[in-house]
Amino acid sequence: MQTEPNIRPRFASEHIPQRVFYIPFAYYYRVRLGTPAKLLSWGLIYLFPTAFYACLAAGEVSLAILYNYILLLLAVFTLYETGYIYNDTFATRKEANPSIRLYPDNLQYFYAHYRTIIAVRIMLVICVLVILLCLHPTPLWWLTCFSVLLIAPIFYAYNLIRNRYNVFLYPLLVFSRYIPFVIPYLNSNNIQYIGWLFLSFPLLNALERFSMPRYRYPLIRCLIPNEEAKSLFRTGYYALICIVATPVLLVSHSSLFPLMPIYILGIYRLLLYVLTRFYTPKNYLKG
Repeated sequence: MQTEPNIRPRFASEHIPQRVFYIPFAYYYRVRLGTPAKLLSWGLIYLFPTAFYACLAAGEVSLAILYNYILLLLAVFTLYETGYIYNDTFATRKEANPSIRLYPDNLQYFYAHYRTIIAVRIMLVICVLVILLCLHPTPLWWLTCFSVLLIAPIFYAYNLIRNRYNVFLYPLLVFSRYIPFVIPYLNSNNIQYIGWLFLSFPLLNALERFSMPRYRYPLIRCLIPNEEAKSLFRTGYYALICIVATPVLLVSHSSLFPLMPIYILGIYRLLLYVLTRFYTPKNYLKG
């Protein structure tokens, strides 16, 4: 397929059906991930930390926590995914050198039906949040639902600013899809889980954003000079967190259990770094 010189094709799938615009998670998989391996990676870096720290903050693992998590996940990611759709359709029109992830027929369909697509997604989010508030009419759950709705203006602002400075919004944008899961269970004794959740992946992802080829900042350029260097950087990031945090917790006689996701993600990044020395998985470092 021929593309114009100023367009960077980033197609994750050979075919993208129009129904993905309506189905939660389908758009992210077909347009942003594209392979089962990347889906598993997403589960490890997103589902695992959010579920782990939600249960840790709640102080239990139960069916009620699971149901809450699933409903909240549906609301959070449906809205966040809508931001991806806006980014891949309207926001790219403002870029001189856009990343193109949708085929011409997808774009044509979206522009003809975007009001319906967005309305369906927004209604789904509202319905899920109403169900959660009916089940839990407490101040913390109201705050949780408000944090979910905040994803929309944050993503809109991020898409509106199409220059190198929008990376400063990126940490807030990334964390906006993580933090709602722990808010319902927060109290003065477990508020530190917000910090561990931020360290588990959002901080790493935000740092990498400052290394994007078009907007690479000098400080981050030293750590991530090119896209291929990200594998080693990710491994080093988790190694550093573990090396610093483990003795601090031991000296303070605190449990190491909150570090479990960081340990596991560190092992995962190390194994992936070794694997990519010999084999490059499909769509690796493309998202």
